[in-house]
Amino acid sequence: MSRQKTSLLDLIYSAIADPGRWPEILTRVADHLGAVGGLLMHIPTAGQGRVIDIYGRLSEEHAAIVREYYPWNPWSKAMLDVPVNRAVIVGSRLKPGEIFKTGFYADVLRPQGLVDIMNVNHAALAQNGGVGGFGFCLSPRGTEQAHHRVRRMQHLVPHLSRALEGTLQLGRLADGRQQLASVLQLMPNPALLINAKGRITFANAAAEVLLRMGDGLSADSEGDLQFTAAFPAESAALTGMLSQALAVAAGTGDTLGEPLRLTRPSGAPPLLVLPVPLPPPAFELWNLLEPARVLVLIIDPSAQRRRKASTVQAAFGLTLAEARVAVLVADGLTGPQTADALGISLSTVKTHLKRCFDKIGIHSQVALARLLATLPIDPTGGWN
Repeated sequence: MSRQKTSLLDLIYSAIADPGRWPEILTRVADHLGAVGGLLMHIPTAGQGRVIDIYGRLSEEHAAIVREYYPWNPWSKAMLDVPVNRAVIVGSRLKPGEIFKTGFYADVLRPQGLVDIMNVNHAALAQNGGVGGFGFCLSPRGTEQAHHRVRRMQHLVPHLSRALEGTLQLGRLADGRQQLASVLQLMPNPALLINAKGRITFANAAAEVLLRMGDGLSADSEGDLQFTAAFPAESAALTGMLSQALAVAAGTGDTLGEPLRLTRPSGAPPLLVLPVPLPPPAFELWNLLEPARVLVLIIDPSAQRRRKASTVQAAFGLTLAEARVAVLVADGLTGPQTADALGISLSTVKTHLKRCFDKIGIHSQVALARLLATLPIDPTGGWN
């Protein structure tokens, strides 16, 4: 293997550690193949996302025209039935002279002196009816030995594909999702991560409990968030608020709504929902991994009381029923309010409260509130 080719392969594999080098790699590979420039592109089916592209020594001005007007041009359509990892001369798959009669040629190719392209589909970029992979554009002079050039390209395909796969694998770690999920798992309050399609990519333990209850929020089998609020207007408001947050995360919006109180069908205290836009991936192609785009924080007062009751029960040797009463009374509820919240009689509340005082060694509700306020909340506890 020549030193020049070894150097090129070293550059290709450097993309795994530094995805920002892909434009340089595409340019160097284009030089190796005698092409004008290179590109790395994903074109989704209509309505399934946006074009993602990276260029090496090709006009960004004309790339913008392709994204807006010609994503499904004769070249991209010709690649739909080409097996992955097989390098082809796209012009050979079209009728002679067909490309020169198109607006795509007039607006994009002719101004850059391009007449053909060598393409290869990559599995991660050509899926769900879309198309994508590596392409290297040829000038009229470059087409004179196109078959020789495409053979040279085929030798590089395994290396280009492996480097791209490594780049995408790195993205699963570099977007911070695993680190963020670890932090959220420690939170006592429910928290969800939502991708650009509005689907849940992660729910911490508290959120999983909340979703299973279906009291205000739930999730369907596809991971789509469902709103089961007592009032349809609140569900519509929450849908709009999530859409706003996703727009901010995508860079297409700049407005965020206020936190929303979600009334629950069970009559439990309302949920307070706060969507937080997350920064975009550091590398354009990592958008294909459907990274988390919005963090949804949920304050559930009833869950906090359940967790606090577990801590109080363990700390003072109370029964679960006694701990429930202690927490509600310490939070400022009256005897009748506590009875209504727990579905028990007022006399039972008084009996449990007296036993709490005896076991803890206090004599008033004020002392109970002060004592419970000093306790940490166990994020894993609760009552069923």
